[in-house]
Amino acid sequence: MSAGTHSPPFGTLHRIARMMQLSQAIALALLLVFGALLWRNIADFRNADALVDHTHEVQEEIDRVRASVMLGGLALRNYAISPRPEFLERLARTSAESRDATERLQELVQDNPSQTTRAREVHSETTEILGWYGSSSVIAQRDGAAALQASLAARVNIDASQRLRELLDVMDTEERTLLEARRDARETGFQSVKRWSAAIGLVFVLFTAGAIVHAGRLVGLGESRLKTLHDDAEKDPLTGLANRRAIDRAAQAQAGRPMAVISFDLDLFKPVNDRHGHAAGDQVLRTVAARLQQQSRHGDTVARTGGDEFVILLPGLADVKVLEGIAARVRSTVGEPIDFDGVALRVGASVGYACSDGSQRFEQLAAQADAMSYEEKKRGKVGRV
Repeated sequence: MSAGTHSPPFGTLHRIARMMQLSQAIALALLLVFGALLWRNIADFRNADALVDHTHEVQEEIDRVRASVMLGGLALRNYAISPRPEFLERLARTSAESRDATERLQELVQDNPSQTTRAREVHSETTEILGWYGSSSVIAQRDGAAALQASLAARVNIDASQRLRELLDVMDTEERTLLEARRDARETGFQSVKRWSAAIGLVFVLFTAGAIVHAGRLVGLGESRLKTLHDDAEKDPLTGLANRRAIDRAAQAQAGRPMAVISFDLDLFKPVNDRHGHAAGDQVLRTVAARLQQQSRHGDTVARTGGDEFVILLPGLADVKVLEGIAARVRSTVGEPIDFDGVALRVGASVGYACSDGSQRFEQLAAQADAMSYEEKKRGKVGRV
């Protein structure tokens, strides 16, 4: 008699593992590529934003130079009208602020050659004006307000600060033009960051959704295969009946409850194998198994536990009279002829049985049924002799 073989479906589990590895690798690659692109766009946006801030700083310094020089001249004129010390103190403060502003302006525009040239000239013009402020202050303190008024009148006539105003206006105009261009660049960079962020999010959503769907299909298939594997592990491959492992598990579930056990092996089975071959023996086993399943109740467990050995577990049955009738039907069913290539094969069954109200374990009942089956087989041999 031959037995079928079964290959466990580990291929599905392997596919799931490979799918997970591939998904992680693709996700990592996407993260690196899109992350690098997004980082570059963020860097461009930050640079554009920094340039906008830089332009504002330049404009602020231009306004500081303009305002401090103007306030210095105003303080000097106020002193000529009303020679009070606080006007000279104010002149000193604004002069210092003008010098700081022109130096700061030169530092800020070093990246712009044309503005750098103008900033130097602004510094030169401012230094000249501040020098005149200083000398006028000395004249005022030494010669009085009248001398200062005469000096101021001469200065007004030549408009000494005109060149400084023109330079500052030109610088301010260029910075406004730069500011507009840099704001446009910043907005473009910001929109690019938004687009790339949205694209990355969309790609990850689609990829993740696809991976989840595919993984779900594989997991579902894997669960189905695992269930099949589990079922096959508790099934006799030749007859499709439960095996010893399955009937032991079913018996454990009935522990402490009423149950009955029928046990038998086939009589005259070896001569069938010897005369007609293992194919005939397999046919006998499959036919007997099919008949037993047809005769069994829902919830009964019919198992092939050896070569030609069968065990039936009947949950909830503790009536020995009913059990005797079932054993008789099993014996009669097994004894019916079995067709094999036009030959009527006959086997018998030495049936043993035992039942309990729950006070006995399955192993004890199986031992009692085996002992009865063995005694019946001996009686059958004696009868045949």
